Amino acid sequence: MKLTRLLVTLGLVHEAEPSVPAQEEVAPVPTQVLSLEELRLQDTHDHARGEAAGLGLDKTWEEIYRDYGLGDPPGGISLEELDRQIQGLSEEEARLVVLGILQEKGAPVREVLLDGQRRDEALDTYERLLEQQVAARRAALEQRVAELTREARALQLRSEDLQAALGAWKKRKNEEEDLMELLGSMLVRLDEQAPTAEPEGPGKATPER
Repeated sequence: MKLTRLLVTLGLVHEAEPSVPAQEEVAPVPTQVLSLEELRLQDTHDHARGEAAGLGLDKTWEEIYRDYGLGDPPGGISLEELDRQIQGLSEEEARLVVLGILQEKGAPVREVLLDGQRRDEALDTYERLLEQQVAARRAALEQRVAELTREARALQLRSEDLQAALGAWKKRKNEEEDLMELLGSMLVRLDEQAPTAEPEGPGKATPER
């Protein structure tokens, strides 16, 4: 490029018209910088529902009870239903309401209490299972985060290496153009200093030998 500009300035060559129209500048694409924690939270939100279902976190109480072999409660009365019936009542009022419901359904108090205890134990057991599954899944996710961190760092280094290689190439290009410019200047001076032979005219005698 430098040699071309020199020759154009000296009038030895004419600058060629560009055959390809200049490309329009591309507007920079807006980017959002997210921290690793934000990326992990975003990924968690995207997949939480499916993962929760896979781990059993979306099971209903009835489904959990059935998994542990517990069917309908005695008399069809659950502790949750009894709790709803006595909301806002005093202790004595609640006791009378519960006794009335149990007598109406023909459900012995002891059987209802034992059934409630079995259901509570089932929930505790299922909770421990969920804790183990969630802990294992979290460990896998943390390992994946570490892998992605290493991969991201490797990609960043590759990007930096490419930029450095481009800078080195541009430096060599400038050196090559400087050399061509120097040689071009020398050739132009030699051309200007070279003697020009005078053409022989028709009336000019040729010296005898």
